[in-house]
Amino acid sequence: MSLRGLRYFLVAAETVNFRRAAEKLFITQQTLSAHIQKLESRYGTPLFERKPHLRLTPAGHCLREYARKAVKLEELFLAELADVTDTVTGRLNVGITGFRATIFMPRIWEIFHAQFPNITPSMTEAPTARLDELLDKGQLDLYIGVDAPVRKNTEAWTLSQEKACCIASREFVRRFFDEDLLRKAERGFEISDLIHLPQVGFSRGNTLRESLDIYYQERGLHPRVVFETSRHDLALRFCEQGCGIGFVYQMSLYDLLQKDRARTDLRVFAVRNDFPPKHTMLVYRCESYKPRYMTGFVEAARKVFKEYSDSIDGIIAGAMAQGEK
Repeated sequence: MSLRGLRYFLVAAETVNFRRAAEKLFITQQTLSAHIQKLESRYGTPLFERKPHLRLTPAGHCLREYARKAVKLEELFLAELADVTDTVTGRLNVGITGFRATIFMPRIWEIFHAQFPNITPSMTEAPTARLDELLDKGQLDLYIGVDAPVRKNTEAWTLSQEKACCIASREFVRRFFDEDLLRKAERGFEISDLIHLPQVGFSRGNTLRESLDIYYQERGLHPRVVFETSRHDLALRFCEQGCGIGFVYQMSLYDLLQKDRARTDLRVFAVRNDFPPKHTMLVYRCESYKPRYMTGFVEAARKVFKEYSDSIDGIIAGAMAQGEK
């Protein structure tokens, strides 16, 4: 039995489609079928039901779990072998939510690559729940997500904790904020203070959107949402254009305020409501051996997020002070 055959089987089991699996593996469908047939001949039982549509047999489900372990064991052996022979090469499969990938991955990879230039990166961008699923299946070595579930077979680092704030363009503030609102802005808004204003909101599934929905429902409030999006950059853009106020976590503003604080038209206001904080977490599986490059990536991520945590409060405070001028 070759590990190559098991790797091919795992891709076929994941896609449940021989044509798509062959395309992912860059081999012909005939080659893939031949490897599957060899495995079925070796174990004396079908691994897939071909009709009426392709699906794993009970034996196929059983083999999938052991094949994952076998492939992972080889990867751990090769990683430890590289460490003891001082020839660190390999592949690191990293998952991260798309928004954080844009802000943090270039800097993390800069630090990591300087230390491990022979490690080939592979990055998957997806929501936290999907990344956690891929980690559990052994398709990721680690991931950076939001409020990730921590299981018995995983370890996690909290990289940052986020607070919510309110944003609006200067023109919007001039048009819609009366003297009473401007006074309240100095000490921070209650969300109910702003319920009458047009609002740019996030789509369902967003953490802050869920907290706001609970707040509104408990108080019988109905916000004037004029635009909804799942994308942070679009929410910021619409707020900059004066379409409404927005509620965002501080990380959403980090890149914009760090690079273009002088040019942005956004004003930033504190929010007094006690929303549940949002945690950015790095999660990886508990393994008997953790290669040096895995530890190196964890250290690089922690360094980059510490730089962020050390600067974000000052950046937000600077934006608030600038808005008062």
